[in-house]
Amino acid sequence: MVSEELPAGTQSVGRALAVLKLLASAPDELTGSAIAAELRLSSGTANRLIRALIAEGLVARNPMSDSYYLGSGTVLLGQAAQRGFGMDKALPILEQLNSETQESVNLSIRQGSESVVMMRVQSTLPLRFEQHTGARFPLYTTASGKAILAFSPHAETYVQSLPATLAKVTPHSLSTPRELSEQLREIRVRGYSIDEQENVEGVRCVGAPILDADGYAQAALVIQVPTVRMPKSRVRTLGDRILQAAKEVSQFIPVNRAMSR
Repeated sequence: MVSEELPAGTQSVGRALAVLKLLASAPDELTGSAIAAELRLSSGTANRLIRALIAEGLVARNPMSDSYYLGSGTVLLGQAAQRGFGMDKALPILEQLNSETQESVNLSIRQGSESVVMMRVQSTLPLRFEQHTGARFPLYTTASGKAILAFSPHAETYVQSLPATLAKVTPHSLSTPRELSEQLREIRVRGYSIDEQENVEGVRCVGAPILDADGYAQAALVIQVPTVRMPKSRVRTLGDRILQAAKEVSQFIPVNRAMSR
């Protein structure tokens, strides 16, 4: 839904951004009526926004289905943003880690209360966890979220904002903020985080923070492994390796640009 209380002069910008975000999160193309309904816009307003975005190459139309999807202009913007954050230089590190372990590797950032997958190198093994860039998960259920929180100056504020009983994504998810606080303390000592099937049953993960010059987490690297290939003995091995890779990635993150928020 688009807020109707944006500051004067910014409502159209906010609505246009909402269209782009909606198309980015949609599993398939969307019709103009679907966009209008989802964002609670009139059909006329939705059509004007879509036409303006098409003119800039940010949205494209499928003439066969009369539906819309992100245009090539968004690809160029994304590539420019990746270069700006040094992520183009980080990709070879993720690929090397994937080659060594044969497991899926993610680079994720924090957006509010969620961990968002920004870059992914998929395992080629038959048994693997399928995921896509842009996927979002609660911070407290993921190795990436916990790695970022453990090295965040605002970790305590986040923990205090949580309800007394946490919503469980799987039966293995943490139950209380106190459990999360205890894990964060362990992560600060150990250096890397562990997701014990807390976000997806049958998948165990290890994550390491990508730290800035002040020692705060800008993002996190994560290795995702089916539990059948991830005995406890392998957790330590992959934990040490993900720490090394995260330090390598941190060299390419600009010191004056915040990735997580």
